[in-house]
Amino acid sequence: MLRFLLALALLVPVASSQTSKEKSSVPTFDYPVAYAHELKPHRRTIPIKGVQAGFNQIHLTITVSPTGDVLEVHPTEEVDPRPRDGGALKFWPQLESEVRQWRFTPFEQNGNPVTAQVDEYLDLVPPERLPKTHVAPPTLRPNSKITVSLQRSGCFGSCPSYTVTVSTDRIVFDGGYYVVARGKHTGGIDVETVKKLARRFVAADFYSMEPKYVASVSDNPTYVLSIDIDGHKKTVEDYVGSWEGMPAVISDLEQEVDDLAKTERWIQGADGLVSALRAEKFNFESFEAQTILKEAASRGESDTVRELVADGVPLDPVPPSHAKDGEKPAPDFRDVGLLTSASGSFHTLQILLDAGASGNDQSDKDLALAGAARSGNVEAARSLIAYGANPNSDLRNLTATERRGGMTIQGPGSGSVLIEAASSGNPEMVKEILRYPPDLEARG
Repeated sequence: MLRFLLALALLVPVASSQTSKEKSSVPTFDYPVAYAHELKPHRRTIPIKGVQAGFNQIHLTITVSPTGDVLEVHPTEEVDPRPRDGGALKFWPQLESEVRQWRFTPFEQNGNPVTAQVDEYLDLVPPERLPKTHVAPPTLRPNSKITVSLQRSGCFGSCPSYTVTVSTDRIVFDGGYYVVARGKHTGGIDVETVKKLARRFVAADFYSMEPKYVASVSDNPTYVLSIDIDGHKKTVEDYVGSWEGMPAVISDLEQEVDDLAKTERWIQGADGLVSALRAEKFNFESFEAQTILKEAASRGESDTVRELVADGVPLDPVPPSHAKDGEKPAPDFRDVGLLTSASGSFHTLQILLDAGASGNDQSDKDLALAGAARSGNVEAARSLIAYGANPNSDLRNLTATERRGGMTIQGPGSGSVLIEAASSGNPEMVKEILRYPPDLEARG
């Protein structure tokens, strides 16, 4: 079986690479990368007359110039389990001119802007159901007490769950699952920005909106948005609300709350997380701090990892804290080593290697090597082997923890690093592990 995997890993990618070159002479970037390069305004969810509630998506292959302009667009309809007459593509003539006005920050290779091919998507939804009855909002006064709250639930997958509250006093972030910083964290706020946000709610006629926009579909996250001005509170529940005609401004307001609170620092471990933790006098020598370090490392947030290490987060295992009654259980990464958590990102991994993380933890070294091999990261694999990871380790004797399909899966390793390398589909990764040499008859 392993010899068959090796043949696929060594031969198939070469053929697919040749096919890719025949199809396109420009570098390609997948959707997550394209998303990071989008410039506003950039509507991906578009209300349009004639669209029925449900999944109506068009996949776009876009060629972008070195300056970020759209050069070409090729639409293809996504697979729809409930095909309707004409499908989503029949609306494309009404959408093309808008898509051609999209702009991106330039895509780069080796530090130089290049023409790029990217994946994008359009979700078509029914026309907006605007309020039929106007409800007068409370008057905003100079000394008004304002509280805005956004709750995002989990889903069947890895949707981050958290509640963020922005008030005239402070920001409070309460992280649940699939966030870097779990539990309650606080941040400072400028009162004028909160008042400006409240004026946006008033201008959007938020107090006149329906209390719920709930689609007949399962496994999606629920968003609950609310504002309280001097005791006058309004709440709107959004469960795939765009399918039910929810005005787009509600989604805009949800995003504005996230932007004002800078929730990405707590969700993804983005820039500003460490300074926010310092301001709240967070204990950087705790088990919670080490978990934050692992979560940030798993997302490749190199700068945050570097700051956390510099601020004294322990590199040796810290015993779990005992949760008090009512507190959330320990995070999923409690059993994952530091090197293993960073194995998908070479730059992040190198920071931990340079700091001496898990120097005496052979299991963490070996599982990290398995992770690097699985991702096809040859540089990371070489650094780990130089650090003492065993390319011939029997992974069946180790407990592997990985996130797959939105779930955390824990169990015995696959058998060998070579099996992981073969599954990556990167022939260079396979060649690297074959140098040592492994047992070609190992089973997983």
